[in-house]
Amino acid sequence: MNVAAGDVLPAFDADAGAAPRGSANIRHLSRMELPGGGQIVIQGTTAFVGHQVGPEGTSILDISDPRKPKIVSQIMSPHPWSHTHKARVVGDIMVVNSEREPGKGNLRDYPEGGFRIYDVKDRTNPKLITFHKTHGKGVHRFDLDENYAYISTEMEGYVGNILVIYDIRNPSKPVEVGRWCMENQHVANGDTPHPKGTEHRLHHAMRTGNLMFAGCWMSGLSIIDVSDITKPKTLSRYQYNPPHTEPTHTFLGLSHAIGGRKIAVSTEEERHTRGPDHGKPHGPFRTWDVTDPTQPKLLATVELAESATPYDTNAVRFGTHQLREKVDPDNIVYVTWFAGGLRIMDINDPANPKERAYFIPKPGTGAPAPLTNDIYKDDRGLLFVTDKKCGLDVIEYKN
Repeated sequence: MNVAAGDVLPAFDADAGAAPRGSANIRHLSRMELPGGGQIVIQGTTAFVGHQVGPEGTSILDISDPRKPKIVSQIMSPHPWSHTHKARVVGDIMVVNSEREPGKGNLRDYPEGGFRIYDVKDRTNPKLITFHKTHGKGVHRFDLDENYAYISTEMEGYVGNILVIYDIRNPSKPVEVGRWCMENQHVANGDTPHPKGTEHRLHHAMRTGNLMFAGCWMSGLSIIDVSDITKPKTLSRYQYNPPHTEPTHTFLGLSHAIGGRKIAVSTEEERHTRGPDHGKPHGPFRTWDVTDPTQPKLLATVELAESATPYDTNAVRFGTHQLREKVDPDNIVYVTWFAGGLRIMDINDPANPKERAYFIPKPGTGAPAPLTNDIYKDDRGLLFVTDKKCGLDVIEYKN
């Protein structure tokens, strides 16, 4: 990629205001005022973006020219109470969630909780294959491979989201093959409801080999054995003591070892209103030793200094949200930090992560600060960054 002089961003300073800022090893290639993006995934030169709020559901973009991304098709939200802010693609199949958007409608009357599967062979004309209804408010984030969808959803008889695994090899007829939940969730089976209610739930689980790494919101994290896909088995449950004030969002196991140890990384999502933890440390990025998956060990906690952003960190969301859900052998992790932008972390020494670069985009239209939400790295090494309110930025990082 040829870098023009205009791609170089000014370094951060306290008076940055609404302008984008970045470290010297970041090049800013383009900005698109795309309506608030949730998850972004990329296949070749096509990006698939789920939207936080309607009426947009999922946008499919041609990114062959990263300086001029363009929408080639859009699927609108299928119901006025729904958002479909998560998307994943394998082959010619795209799976998107269908979830009641917070604050909209009556949960008891919501008919759309579940997920949809599309044929996206023709990027300009995605075709619905099937809608699979789950329960309640529906599906949140999920993992996907050629055989299975690992869905985080409400289900009848349970309190809070659980893991439901579907065989999608026949995409027109997803078949449930396994379930997993935490203690105190399966009330229909006699469990006593947890005092945390629906805050005691799965956010989503990511598969690495025969293990799944689960962020469990206000109840820490779990590692699950799925060597028998029909009988997921809890290997470990880790809960912070004392409890941390922000919920665990993503827990990801690396597919390779570092220094002979199996490593995992996690993020904790800073909430909209921080409440009693106002003024306390924000949602962090963490590293873990999971060599023994029955006893995950916390290695490092990274809490970004409030001085790392020009925005008022007690007035806007500033902690972590999501990370790139793959770590290459270079051991670089790409972490979104809401008003802190994108932070690029080196975990070659997992007990001592080091920041190697940063990018703070401008805020979305009408927003007081950026809400850097999700990140994907394409085959060219370019980084695509979504904003929860508005905006898609394309950047390049050079070591």
